[in-house]
Amino acid sequence: MQKGIKFRIYPNKEQQNIIHQTLGCCRLIYNKGLAMRNEAYEKGDKVGYSQTSAMLTGLKKSDDFAFLKVVDSIALQQSLRDLDRGFVNFFQKRASHPTFKSKHNRHQSYRTINQGDNIRIAGKYLKLPKLGYVKARQSMEIGKIHA
Repeated sequence: MQKGIKFRIYPNKEQQNIIHQTLGCCRLIYNKGLAMRNEAYEKGDKVGYSQTSAMLTGLKKSDDFAFLKVVDSIALQQSLRDLDRGFVNFFQKRASHPTFKSKHNRHQSYRTINQGDNIRIAGKYLKLPKLGYVKARQSMEIGKIHA
């Protein structure tokens, strides 16, 4: 059984800047992927996760989008997976068409995956990719975080 656990974190200023940058990059990638899929749909083409993932790789190689290398790459891939899941739900009539993400929405979040023990708990700190150790408060004790 998989279980999601939320933590309250207390990042310092530098970590806050990286978090805000990650949120912005995830939003940018999601919106670019959505625009790409909408344009392809108007032309009659079919675009899936693999094409949007290739778009992300191309953007990361470009000099104009070099800032994408600074943030957690798994978080960027997860935003494209979320977009793909949104389209699956739309075509199965479980949800409305995915909409563009706004900077002014109160609920902003990003997801990442534990690969190679890159997320772990060390005392009162939570180690996160690209952020390092962030002070955290746990609502309940958990053992080891598995992939």
